[in-house]
Amino acid sequence: MLHPHHPVTLRGHRDGATPGPLLVQRSDDDFIEGLLADLKQPDAGHSLQAQRAQARSADGLLKLYQPVQRQFHLAVLDAFCELPGQPRLAPAKVQAAGLVLRRIGAQGQREGWMRADGRIRGWVGVARAGGDAADPDPARRAAARATGVADIDRELQSLARHDPDHALAEDSTPLFVAPPEVCAAAGKTLLYGMVNPVSSERAEAVSAFEAGAAAGGADFGPESSLFIEHLVQGLRGQAMAMPYPGEQARAAWADALQSVGDGAPAGLSDDEAQDLANPLSEPGRHLRRLLLLLRQLGSEFNAFDSSGSATALRSRLQAHRLPLVRRSGEAQQRSVTALDFLQQANALWLEKSSSTAPEMPESWPAMPAADAQALRASLHAAVVARANEQKVGAGRFDVAGARYVARAWLRLKAEGPCPERVVWSAESEPFSIAPWYESTGAPPVQIVLPDPSNRSLLKALKPNVAFVVPPGMQNLLEGSAKDLMGGKGSTSGLGITWVCSFSIPIITICAFLVLNIFLTLFNIVFGWMFFLKICLPLPKLGNKPPGSTG
Repeated sequence: MLHPHHPVTLRGHRDGATPGPLLVQRSDDDFIEGLLADLKQPDAGHSLQAQRAQARSADGLLKLYQPVQRQFHLAVLDAFCELPGQPRLAPAKVQAAGLVLRRIGAQGQREGWMRADGRIRGWVGVARAGGDAADPDPARRAAARATGVADIDRELQSLARHDPDHALAEDSTPLFVAPPEVCAAAGKTLLYGMVNPVSSERAEAVSAFEAGAAAGGADFGPESSLFIEHLVQGLRGQAMAMPYPGEQARAAWADALQSVGDGAPAGLSDDEAQDLANPLSEPGRHLRRLLLLLRQLGSEFNAFDSSGSATALRSRLQAHRLPLVRRSGEAQQRSVTALDFLQQANALWLEKSSSTAPEMPESWPAMPAADAQALRASLHAAVVARANEQKVGAGRFDVAGARYVARAWLRLKAEGPCPERVVWSAESEPFSIAPWYESTGAPPVQIVLPDPSNRSLLKALKPNVAFVVPPGMQNLLEGSAKDLMGGKGSTSGLGITWVCSFSIPIITICAFLVLNIFLTLFNIVFGWMFFLKICLPLPKLGNKPPGSTG
């Protein structure tokens, strides 16, 4: 019998120079059975080398595809003893085996996809889980630290419970020992398993700001150039001109900027509408900037919601006063708070929930430096609060262009007085994951469309999906198509809910026709039709060619 202390090596197939897992790429549907069949062949080593994943990005980095691209990747490893002749490891000694995918961090550190206490912690440095060669099972890591002295072990367990990283478990996909007939034919103990570069798992939910900070993202603090340059001038604390100072605001001004139909909006002359639509005119330029300020305050900073998340911001806007144009005979300057004016303008122009027209201020004055800094701080606090309300968990493979390595591990059973131990392979070559839309050269999936000229066939396509249409939408659809395209549709009318049934194949035909129309339009701009649409002529299937007698 071999002594249990002898070293064991886990590496790619010995017939090739692959110290880490051998990453094989296959496109056959029954790819596992195909791989096992190849492993039994006398020239298995050369066959596997030919099947190695070889696609590379423009910078030469190895690239793995996703299953949706009809390409599948497997890891193949050989386990043998480091003794003269390198005898194969007895499969009975294998207790468990697995494959981990690790992300390469910004400083080259390795990160594993970790779980702890029933929660997904996401990408965590492997150093926090005992190191890059520790057992991926936290319970076994703890057992390996046991001294056999009860008092000391109890103290170690107590200390571990206060360590938030003691329960980190690295995600691992199983590796399987090849069937006995395969190993016998190859004369090796071979292991194989899926390399799955896609996952729906998401880490614990954090806000975008927390995620950016954890990933070492760019500074987006209240005084950072990125944040300040993102703001409209008035929100930076700078002076800003106003459109039509002294006039009562009109809803039609905003309609003129957004209208895509013919003619001027109601309440405006053609000359006024054209003046506003001209991006070089002062009224149009000033109004666009004011509307952008309103949109930023409403959508990004939640300033018009009476909830407490933007209380400090609302106080700053309440303290900033906008001068009004002096009327004839007025001795003192009138003014309005920025908050009051902006709330009324937002209700009139964006929300369209009020017809109250505020008087247009003379200008938006610049703020003193201290007040401008306080405004930016309140804006930043408001957007952070808004981001915290919309926390999302980072997906496992969400970062485009991230680099990964694969590494295999093997847990050997305890033998006699010697405890179980874990053997790790070397890392694979670094690789990236191709985006799902990238072509692999595989044949396209064919979708057969019904023939729209075959009326008998179309009659046989019974509705198989139904849409419940609320009254407002139905009223909008029943209006004039020209008014709808011009943004003048109405949702008012009968309060009846409709159930409209369609056939999915008919919907597919409509979508295909619309797709071709838009491809033609976009081709004018991008010139991409040659690359995106390849049509090949085929005879009508099932029909004899003209003049045929056979």
